[in-house]
Amino acid sequence: MAKKKEYNPKRDNLLTHIGHKIRNKRIELGLTQVNVSEVLNVSFQQVQKYEKGKDAISLFALITLADDFKVPLSYFVERYDVKNGISLLNKEDIKPELKRCNQVRNEKLYPNPNSYGEMSNHLNSVFGETLKIGQ
Repeated sequence: MAKKKEYNPKRDNLLTHIGHKIRNKRIELGLTQVNVSEVLNVSFQQVQKYEKGKDAISLFALITLADDFKVPLSYFVERYDVKNGISLLNKEDIKPELKRCNQVRNEKLYPNPNSYGEMSNHLNSVFGETLKIGQ
């Protein structure tokens, strides 16, 4: 049975701060959580946990991200008050998540509805009449 993590406000605040910094830079660079997960060799769900501050990210993973994001390692702790254990980021500093169901869907498993037009065109050429998919 896994041990329940003890509540430690300073630790939890630091993890949340680092998570916000990871997400901000990822969004700024136009990357998805899947892109970051491939760099770190973890699942995108693990990246979500890092970004939300639910799981601690290893120093090795932070160094890998710093290299991939082309930022110094200190970027992840900038504007964090170590003495008081609080983040100095404002709500305006925290970028909103991308609004594409948070991830770009895998086209093989979830076809893009915008591509149905091509499918309709193909069926129309086969059957010689106008068909509308989904109606």
